[in-house]
Amino acid sequence: MNKKSSDPSSLVDQAEHWVVRLASGAITPKEMASFETWLAASPDHRAAFDRERSFWQSLEGHEAVFSSAPTPQRRSPRRSEGRSWMRRYPVRAALGTIAASLALLMAAPDAMIRVRADAMADVGKTRTLALPDGSMAMLDSGAAVAVHFDKGERRIELLRGGAWFDVKHGDARPFRVAALGGVTEDIGTAFEVSQRDETVNVNVTAGVVRVSSPEGGNGRTVRQLGRVRYTRGGPVEGMEPVGAAEIAAWRRGLIIIQNRPIGDAIAEVARYRPGMTINFADTSGTAPVSGVFRTDAPDEALQALANMAGLRVAMLPAGIAVLRR
Repeated sequence: MNKKSSDPSSLVDQAEHWVVRLASGAITPKEMASFETWLAASPDHRAAFDRERSFWQSLEGHEAVFSSAPTPQRRSPRRSEGRSWMRRYPVRAALGTIAASLALLMAAPDAMIRVRADAMADVGKTRTLALPDGSMAMLDSGAAVAVHFDKGERRIELLRGGAWFDVKHGDARPFRVAALGGVTEDIGTAFEVSQRDETVNVNVTAGVVRVSSPEGGNGRTVRQLGRVRYTRGGPVEGMEPVGAAEIAAWRRGLIIIQNRPIGDAIAEVARYRPGMTINFADTSGTAPVSGVFRTDAPDEALQALANMAGLRVAMLPAGIAVLRR
């Protein structure tokens, strides 16, 4: 390795590299010899390796958070010289176990959404959808919608993620977007509806919409550049207006973070990563962050946010990113 061992951060990176390689089960005999040489080179190397190995082993304690599926049983290692490191350096297969559990966790809800959806956008990409009435919907990363047009109404069900709508007028049927039990009805506009966890945000690019929720009474009228939100079963609440450039900035390939908590910013960027993003860092007390990033470079954005907050990012197999102090 080319990094200098005298650099503490470099030493941590080297130790992390070897832990990940060992846990992968794909390390070659040549790499194994290099690892043993590196480990014997200094007591600092051994100490750094032990610290990093302990951290990865501790991930198994969080496994229940990621999956309700039973943990796959581990097979006993074969008694071969190529795997003798498993006995001498017992790095448990935390990475592989968690990756498998996460895949199981994600598969079921995604399958249900795929059954219901008429259109979906791949993670990290947007998709433009021409609707039957000539209106246009643009789907954000990972978004999914179901389209229900009949004689009485034009209705879009937002199943996941966010979408921006440019509604064609001259059609007597109302145009409505349903999400989490609430409805956004077009009155002559272009607007964005996004669903994050149990909250729906509505941002108006132009014109007027009326947003209602089960607890919102007659609903709330929202005009150009206005913003509202509601939670499942909660009332519609007003938010501070924003500039036109900030509404659905993902349409232009941008992620705009404006004075947001670091945890929220990380979650926003994570939506554009195909792999899972796991944040183990305690970010309480961390100053809010701002920045403009590219939707097609989410890993660079994640690293930039981590640098702002003094966090480390480890990239694991299957595209999993782990953030920690």
